[in-house]
Amino acid sequence: MPPFELDAPVRRSLAMVAVWLVVVNLFALLAFNRLNLAPDTSMDWMSPGSVRPVSQDWNIIDLHNRWDSYWYLEIAENGYSLRGVKDQANVVFFPLYPLLVRMAAPLAGANLVLAGWMVSSVFLALAVWMLVRLTQEFHPGIDPMRPAMFLLAYPAAFFLNAVYSESLFLFLSLAVVLYARRRNFLPAGVFAGLASATRVAGVFLFVLLLVEFIHANGWRALFTRRAWPLALASAGILAFFAYHWIAFGDFFLYIKVQNAYGRDFAMDASDFGFRNGPDLVVTVLDWFFIAAAALMGLIAILRLRLSYGLYMLVSLGIAVGSGSFLGAARYTMVLFPIHLIGAGIGSAVGRGAWLFGSVLLLALDIICFVNHYWAG
Repeated sequence: MPPFELDAPVRRSLAMVAVWLVVVNLFALLAFNRLNLAPDTSMDWMSPGSVRPVSQDWNIIDLHNRWDSYWYLEIAENGYSLRGVKDQANVVFFPLYPLLVRMAAPLAGANLVLAGWMVSSVFLALAVWMLVRLTQEFHPGIDPMRPAMFLLAYPAAFFLNAVYSESLFLFLSLAVVLYARRRNFLPAGVFAGLASATRVAGVFLFVLLLVEFIHANGWRALFTRRAWPLALASAGILAFFAYHWIAFGDFFLYIKVQNAYGRDFAMDASDFGFRNGPDLVVTVLDWFFIAAAALMGLIAILRLRLSYGLYMLVSLGIAVGSGSFLGAARYTMVLFPIHLIGAGIGSAVGRGAWLFGSVLLLALDIICFVNHYWAG
């Protein structure tokens, strides 16, 4: 089946994406203008000068410009630099997404926030398209619309239409999987390379690609010319690091600047404590998403595909080892097997319980995000 054929499940899923975009953005607009919230206190580094204040208004476009959106927009407008606050700088944000935002800016009347919203929304639709295709071809026991439904209900799903790289990364990840399972490893390698130019987690798609290649061709094929597309998987991140070396004189600049964002690849007791009620909620939710995703990784190995589960567990292992659980919901959302597992639950009550809980957390996350509380 051609990957871009508009059959009935694809059409219905894309219609669901369109409805979702309308519903969540109207909810976000109402939540932003209904609540008069005091500044967030969930993080010890939060102070009146450390968090960009937002004033209530009815500008639905600007709702998508929060937190890391600032960095992506700065890159799209001015490129990379070492300017920043408290040693933070935009060099830790990968280039493909801001490049696409810059390219889309003329279509958005030079409004970079609108361009970012457009880019994210388009790739959300493409990601759902790929997810439906993957389900139809390789998981025929699952209703092809259900994984998309579980994705759109995920607690961090609003990030899929914010000025963030999540929807682009998810699309590229699913393209890697779809082409790898079709044993077409050249496009799979190209998409993996693009994913590693989108987020650092993209480099872990090499694990999935490697396992699928061995499954298709045997391990001896790794020593033949057929294996060369696997090398493309790290092309994006290597090119980005090479740019750091050329522009700033440091090939490992990304790792060094990450320390300023709390990714110091070390843990101490303070990483597992909390200061107040809001901090406790954030901490408990982060632990929950990491633990649940680890369990889903094991289930993926046992019930879906070895490559799926290994990709999830390696990604989670690196994330946990980085020294911070912050953003766990957002990080786990793009681990696509989670949505296949949820959609594959045989009990209607079980699926309903998952979706009800997820939608409530999604509403909480939207309220936090648009009011510039810590979210994700």
